[in-house]
Amino acid sequence: MPHRLALLVFQIFVLCFAIARAAPAAEHPNLLLNRDEIEQVKAKVAQYPWAAAALEKTKQHALHGPEHENAFLNQALYYALAGDKSFADRARRQLLGWAKSELPEFRKLDVAKNPEFGSWSNWGARAWAYDLVYDTCSDAERAQIEEWFRVSCRVLIDTCRRWTTTPNLMFGKHVNLGLVGYCLGDREIIDWVLNDPGAFGPQRGGFYPVMDTMIMDGRFWSEAPIYALVYDVSNMLALAEAARHYDGTDLYRYVSKTSGAGIKSVIDGYLLMGFPLERTGIGQGRVRLAAFGDGGTSYNPSGTMGKDPEDLTNPSYLTVLELAYAHYRDPGYAWLLSLPPDRNTPGWNGRTPWGYTALSHGRPLPDHPTPPPAPSGVYDSQGFALLRADESPTYWTSGALAALVTLGKTVGHGHSDHYQLVLHGKGRLLYPDLNVIQYEPTYLNPNVA
Repeated sequence: MPHRLALLVFQIFVLCFAIARAAPAAEHPNLLLNRDEIEQVKAKVAQYPWAAAALEKTKQHALHGPEHENAFLNQALYYALAGDKSFADRARRQLLGWAKSELPEFRKLDVAKNPEFGSWSNWGARAWAYDLVYDTCSDAERAQIEEWFRVSCRVLIDTCRRWTTTPNLMFGKHVNLGLVGYCLGDREIIDWVLNDPGAFGPQRGGFYPVMDTMIMDGRFWSEAPIYALVYDVSNMLALAEAARHYDGTDLYRYVSKTSGAGIKSVIDGYLLMGFPLERTGIGQGRVRLAAFGDGGTSYNPSGTMGKDPEDLTNPSYLTVLELAYAHYRDPGYAWLLSLPPDRNTPGWNGRTPWGYTALSHGRPLPDHPTPPPAPSGVYDSQGFALLRADESPTYWTSGALAALVTLGKTVGHGHSDHYQLVLHGKGRLLYPDLNVIQYEPTYLNPNVA
């Protein structure tokens, strides 16, 4: 009998140890910055004027920015970096207000009648704000916020089994909920964001299934180029940061054995779609993206670039590059980051969990960064070719001829406008192929979304 009791005690001990190893307790702050990293940001602010300017932008946005632009997150960030508790109070009140109003709605939600309820809220930013102001919350406030997080996430995960939409939106939803899971140390949610096979196919699943099935030619998200750029790539990096902080999982260097894709290859895929620098008079200029499908190539009456995100110097890609340069130290990333007149790029486009990423995660740039390589390429799986007259790094500043040609391939958010040609030269768009009507049915227009 004593032998059996000892064996039982030993088995319980082993089980508890395994559970503890499998699900580390959540620490705060730790979701996207830990205490040591916060001190490093403070030192950066004291040393570099661009970082000090970004902190001031954070303060002003925290005071005057709208909720949908993550003003509440900038309140939490300013508290963490400047120590002004009044900003934490603002963020905490916002979180408690959401918890009070939304928790009853999630508890009584009829998913069949309202499957999108809460799906497009910026859950990742909410989680990071809570992580940053955790020490200012009472035990009762923590319990209220965490109950709201857990109930909401489980309802929203259930909606993913019953209803779906485009892959870019579903991936963003996964990551936003996954960041809540990492904030809480909830292994069930974490496993879901990483491994969900997708009730409507792996392209609408978690991180690993998406990397296996959604990335074409090892580089390109299988929808029109702007969609992952706005909604997904910076969210991939947020997930990688959260995983690294939580238990050391390194998604930054993960490469799918099925597709050959990793986070870095997706980032570099956009560099393969860049036209040469256009001198705009703002900073050193802008780099146009060779886009097609919805959000394809456009221009202003002056011949200059259209609206974001149809270039690689827009806030979405610069946010990606700030995070990517911090980890990969690719000099080509530094070159693109050096083009704008400042480093105050807002990072909250596309329901991402960021504020000003140069402040929170950016690194000093070299004085004379080298532009990236510029190979031509034919990418059959994604259905386009980009041909460059100059394939050296001088391509980016040479004004060399470059041409985008689309092939007979249909992708998500694509158009039935195959074999179109877009020509760029002398630092300007010379021959655009515009998609004027984007969402009309095919019997009204040759383009189809």
